[in-house]
Amino acid sequence: MNFLFVSTVAGGGSGLSQRQLARRLQARGHQVTVLAARDQSRVVRPLYERQVDLSTRLHGSRLRPALLALQRPMGRRVEQLDTPDHPTWVATVPENGYRALRRRFRPQVVVASSIDRVTWRRLRAQLQAEGIPSVLYLREASGLGHLTVTKAPPDLLLANAQSHAEAARALGYACEVVPSVVELDRARTRSAREVVLLVNPIQLLGGDRVWLLAAARPDISFVLQESGLLSDAQRDEVLRRLPEHPNVTVRPFTTVPADLYRDARVLLVPHHVDNRPRVVLEAQANGIPVLATAFPGLAESVGPGGILVDDDAPAEAWIDALGRMWDDPAKYEQLVAAALAHAARPDVDPDAVTARFEELVGTLVRDGMARTG
Repeated sequence: MNFLFVSTVAGGGSGLSQRQLARRLQARGHQVTVLAARDQSRVVRPLYERQVDLSTRLHGSRLRPALLALQRPMGRRVEQLDTPDHPTWVATVPENGYRALRRRFRPQVVVASSIDRVTWRRLRAQLQAEGIPSVLYLREASGLGHLTVTKAPPDLLLANAQSHAEAARALGYACEVVPSVVELDRARTRSAREVVLLVNPIQLLGGDRVWLLAAARPDISFVLQESGLLSDAQRDEVLRRLPEHPNVTVRPFTTVPADLYRDARVLLVPHHVDNRPRVVLEAQANGIPVLATAFPGLAESVGPGGILVDDDAPAEAWIDALGRMWDDPAKYEQLVAAALAHAARPDVDPDAVTARFEELVGTLVRDGMARTG
């Protein structure tokens, strides 16, 4: 098959999982192209978004076709980046860059994940007009908005968490669960178990909570690991707060996953949003328990290998949970064993995940060819 993956996220765990899946599919004999959004443009992207907003508000107006014609060439230039695992094509406006890659690679199916609503709506419309099957791969709970707000269902709906799939089914859509590909070999290490680790300390992912915990437990060292998704402004805000918390250290972005876990005793995932981050599986494969928010996707990924706290719980609940993990050796060893066992479950094995994805998408493409041929 000839796959085209499209996303508005090139970096982070989502981008990495997409590229690892793409590489594995290519090793199985498929052609796979990845298209994502380049770093935010200060000129083209904001102008494009204002044009989109205006054309949406002018729905039904005689001016709308002219506005749409002006938008189609914006941000369409594509270039290829030598990203880890699999190369990535990037465009400022991926739904416009798609046209160039479609002509070049002639995909039989397009897979969208971690994609914003405008990009998905416009990409979906192009695919319908061209008769190309579409797959929407839900990696975040916010992706359900493509079904409820955008109202542009795909030909095949996948989710990387059971909770996302159940939410989609409750909305009336069939949805299959295919966990994200998480390759663990490069993430394995022997941890010194000395610090609490938080990856990507932005507010949406609970970066605000680490400061409360660090103030309450000055005897514990905390590490904030920069992610490829951390903007300059977000990094500046983290660095601004550092002098108030001498037990907090910031580490720069790294492309070596094992570096994240080399001294972690606990992985902190205090997100304010429901998702299924790959760092949970990577940490647990190293026997590192997880302290996370009790959202359904996180609860599913953490399983028995950690402790969950409600998103609206007071700071004391987080402090108490960390204390139980850090201060009680017997409890900690119990969580270590549970984390290792949970990380070894067969449904997250990359070979099994790739085969399941290949089977579902292959059926979609073959069924489409049978209908048209």
